[in-house]
Amino acid sequence: MEHDAPAAGHSPGTPEPARSPDRSSLAANLITAAAGLVGLVQVLRADPWWPLWVLTAALALVGLLAYRLRQRRWLAASVSLGLLLLLAGGGVLLAVTRPDHRAATTGPTTAAPAAGPATPASTTSTPNPTGPTPTDPAPTSPATTDPTANDPAAPATVLFSDVVQLGKKTGVELDRGRAERRNTQDADVDVYLDWGYILYSSARHSAMYDDSNKGPEQDADARCRDYREAGQQSFAHHYIGGGNQQYCFTTSEGHPGWLQAVNTLEDGGLLIKVTVWRG
Repeated sequence: MEHDAPAAGHSPGTPEPARSPDRSSLAANLITAAAGLVGLVQVLRADPWWPLWVLTAALALVGLLAYRLRQRRWLAASVSLGLLLLLAGGGVLLAVTRPDHRAATTGPTTAAPAAGPATPASTTSTPNPTGPTPTDPAPTSPATTDPTANDPAAPATVLFSDVVQLGKKTGVELDRGRAERRNTQDADVDVYLDWGYILYSSARHSAMYDDSNKGPEQDADARCRDYREAGQQSFAHHYIGGGNQQYCFTTSEGHPGWLQAVNTLEDGGLLIKVTVWRG
């Protein structure tokens, strides 16, 4: 009798070759690592919405961990658990060490400089109670130190206006009418670029008002003054990620300023258009 020949490459009684390892586990580990990395990067960039990013990444990791435990993929589950703990620890550490954004709202109280110059006027109005001399009230009016201060409609005096290139971890001081580069974030630095395109305002005021898509540079002086007078919520720093981003800020000496992100550089630097007005 003729028997069917065994299949080529496989003889009866020999076990089948082991299957190739399931590559879905490797893909899941890569997805897990990517989710954790995205969460950590968003945290390090000091996004004002960092709790939402951390929560989203944590929920993704929890779901993936439960799925791997159900599949009994212990290695993938342990990797997911480790990344989840790392993400949670980073979020807790950031919440403890990160400066409170709400403290920035106390910075824009720049009404104090306006109150300072007003004191000499009050002292000059009290002397000389003798009323018969009509020429005395006239000399008390030379409190007009700034010709543009008496005319609200007069355009503000521009103290500085130019394109400034900031390197990573460098800043500029603008109150002297020119951009003086600084390598440390001291009390006189008006704009400072940290790692990850995080742009800081002056440490003395810690106020940056979002002016994106609010209008051109020609009207920015009035808008920036309105933000400060209205006490609009502001932050000490913002992430510059590109696009038409505009911000109002206050220099270390109390001058209103406006900046617009022009372009990001490959080495972590930034090009910004800056205008500072006197007053």
